[in-house]
Amino acid sequence: MERLKGKKQIERLFTSGHSVGAFPLRLIYLPSDSEHKIGVSVSKKHFKNAVDRNRIKRLLRVAIKTHFYKVLERMDLKYTLMVLYVGKDMPDTIGLKSQFESLIKRFNKKQSNEVSS
Repeated sequence: MERLKGKKQIERLFTSGHSVGAFPLRLIYLPSDSEHKIGVSVSKKHFKNAVDRNRIKRLLRVAIKTHFYKVLERMDLKYTLMVLYVGKDMPDTIGLKSQFESLIKRFNKKQSNEVSS
């Protein structure tokens, strides 16, 4: 799994990607030809200090590694993904874990519906 970088890839993801949300998280995804690529983003509008944004991004990356990698490895399709933190308050690890699990469930449900139709 690679990090998502490159302006063209990110623009394509936001313009033609699908999204799933579980507040305070939003997942934007798009089927890809190559391997899984994952990006993480936190709003500068809600978190002015870079220290706070970097802490949230670090928490999100840990949650992705512990929960989401297992799900992605079992999938036949490859995806380009962006996880956005859209909340206004600093998250705690336990609350973020439960929200991430519900986000994964919603992603699996929506993805399986799209593949079957």
